[in-house]
Amino acid sequence: MTFLPDKFKNKFTAFLARLIINLVARTSKTAKINEDAIAGARDKSKNVIYAFWHGRQFMLVWTHRFQGVYLMTSYSRDGELQTGIMSGFGYNIIRGSHRKRGAVEGTLELIKRIENGDDAAFAVDGPRGPAFQVKPGIIFIAQKTGRPIVPVTFSARFKIVMNNWDRYCVPFPFNDCAVVYGRSLEVRRTDDIHAKCRELESELNRITGYADGLFT
Repeated sequence: MTFLPDKFKNKFTAFLARLIINLVARTSKTAKINEDAIAGARDKSKNVIYAFWHGRQFMLVWTHRFQGVYLMTSYSRDGELQTGIMSGFGYNIIRGSHRKRGAVEGTLELIKRIENGDDAAFAVDGPRGPAFQVKPGIIFIAQKTGRPIVPVTFSARFKIVMNNWDRYCVPFPFNDCAVVYGRSLEVRRTDDIHAKCRELESELNRITGYADGLFT
């Protein structure tokens, strides 16, 4: 593929990734655990903000597809690839993270969409880490909009955990998988953003450990 321009490489790679996600998801049994957490959060607010670890998004791409969820991706090459993958599953993409000006514009647009009643989702340790450390952006947005955060993760019986910065989890086809939702988190105007980051971090680690434990 070295003879192809980057634009076509990204399109081909995104197409291949979508095929792999479809193959794994359609041949696997996926249980949703504590899904009532979403309904509980929606009792307080029409829409929610999903939070997940960057390396635990594989099956979430499938289980939340075509639900009108908004995501923000960067202007980097990785962001371009992610846009190609996620848009193919019906996600609404806002470009904005990574570049300073774009990050501000993207954040403002995302706040507008959330206030209009749309769901949003964040890889809270992305796009470049450090892994398993919540960045303050999601807390800031939840504080501004008043919408609850719903932590979510996944695991699988048969999987590869890649040796990269986010420890990306790739499940095999013909598998048993679990998507686990955590306790929703509300952020008040007076709350300390960094303390809320640690609270969300703790809950994501808890449900991820629980999800992994289902298959050990």
